Amino acid sequence: MSTKRILAIVALILFVVVAVSFITSCRHSQPDGLQFVSSNRAGPRQSVVSGLVVVTHGWIEKGHGGWPEDMAAAISNRVDVNNWLCGYFDWFEGAMTINATDAARYAKDIAGPRMAKEIIELNTNFQHIHLLGHSSGCWAISEAAKILAKRTKADIHLTFFDAYVPTNWQESSLGDVNSAAGKGNCWADHYYTQDYTFGWTEYNLSWAHNVDVTEIDQIIKDHNFPWKWYYATIAGKYPKGHLLDDRKLVYTADGVMYGFARSREAAEPNEWKKSIKLPIGNRAIKLKEKKP
Repeated sequence: MSTKRILAIVALILFVVVAVSFITSCRHSQPDGLQFVSSNRAGPRQSVVSGLVVVTHGWIEKGHGGWPEDMAAAISNRVDVNNWLCGYFDWFEGAMTINATDAARYAKDIAGPRMAKEIIELNTNFQHIHLLGHSSGCWAISEAAKILAKRTKADIHLTFFDAYVPTNWQESSLGDVNSAAGKGNCWADHYYTQDYTFGWTEYNLSWAHNVDVTEIDQIIKDHNFPWKWYYATIAGKYPKGHLLDDRKLVYTADGVMYGFARSREAAEPNEWKKSIKLPIGNRAIKLKEKKP
């Protein structure tokens, strides 16, 4: 067995040990559900909001006080808050499981439909909805999108970070929104790394434009790197406390910008038009380190 494989196994074992300890000791006062960071959450101004952004976490993660809240805030700082409502969806109770598959099942069967229900109950005629999810949380945003595509007229953008596909599950179920809704108003992008999850999160998804960010991960090939990198494409720097060099941020391949630039809320209409023309189900585009 190669040294790289041994290190990956050790990293996974350590992750599980820490995760079990975290689950047994963690307390969470924030209720599950949709929370907002935008200043226009309520009141008369909400009627002019045309777009919605919701970020959600994966297995053994949380929204409130975690990276989804930080990312939602970073996006809110980049958009016109008169037009965009930014928030995160917390499904902490379902994510705190020993088995990652149980978390994915909860995300698919409970968190996703609940997310869609809460968005619909906002009674806002959104023109565009962008849902972002990590790992098991990819199932939550995918299922929510299938419901929203049927119940609203909004264009839908899904962003998957290192999507987790349990054994015997079909990756083609992720992001298959247009087939489920009977109309073509959804586009997805997927950013992943070849890391210690042994292939469960390294899929070229059939219903997404796939981008491999493994080579630009500066330290260990990390399951969390895709969302950290995406955050950096929003804020211009990596999240505080993470040992990543902002000067090495790479987000372009073959003249195409990836990450936040591919979203509608990035305020570049022409770029969004380019996004929806990018191929889905593709062999992943590889982002590469800059040459010295």
